[in-house]
Amino acid sequence: MKKNCQKCTQNFEITNSDLEFYKKVSPKFNWKIFEIPTPKLCPECRQQRRLAFRNERNLYKRDCDATGKNIISIYSPGKNLKVYNQDFWWSDNWDALDYWINFNFEKSFFKQFWKLMKEVPKVWIINKNSINSDYTNICANNKDCYLLIESSDNEKCLYSYWIQNCIKSIDCNFSSNCEVCYNIDNCFNCYKLFNSKDCNECNSSNLLQNCRNCEYCFNCKDLDWKKYFISNK
Repeated sequence: MKKNCQKCTQNFEITNSDLEFYKKVSPKFNWKIFEIPTPKLCPECRQQRRLAFRNERNLYKRDCDATGKNIISIYSPGKNLKVYNQDFWWSDNWDALDYWINFNFEKSFFKQFWKLMKEVPKVWIINKNSINSDYTNICANNKDCYLLIESSDNEKCLYSYWIQNCIKSIDCNFSSNCEVCYNIDNCFNCYKLFNSKDCNECNSSNLLQNCRNCEYCFNCKDLDWKKYFISNK
């Protein structure tokens, strides 16, 4: 089945396996099946819409709706939502079952869902067992870090996304076990590596791509076990 995306107008295909899946997951109430309709947006636009719902990187200061304490949150002060600080949200001081509502099949699902979203308290950010790392989200076990997202077990790192077990590194993405690195992407077990991507076990180098076990190299690509190379020479 071919369809045109209602947002970007590009053509996309809905396969028979897609139709089987929609039929399989269609809900049933009182022995009546409510079939899920086929998508009106292409996969790329659907992905954009799903990701737009999730805020990872923008942090705001606002007050906790339970304690009045000033907190750092992924929800801006202007949002008409209940936001609790993490300690209170995980405590037994409130009961999530108090917010349940009956579903009305005669009304719009999304209007009812939005009403529920506004009433149920949200946790401010996800940040566990961290020291001096308040401005981090979806993180755990960090020390002296600032503006890390989806990162854990790091120390003295800044402005990075999905880094693990890194030390004194800045502007890094999808990297782990790196130390004193800057502006690296998808690098592992590196030391003093700068402005590089897709590298492993590289040290004291700059502007590398797809290199392994290189040391004191500059502006090189696709090298293994090289030392003192400039532009692959």
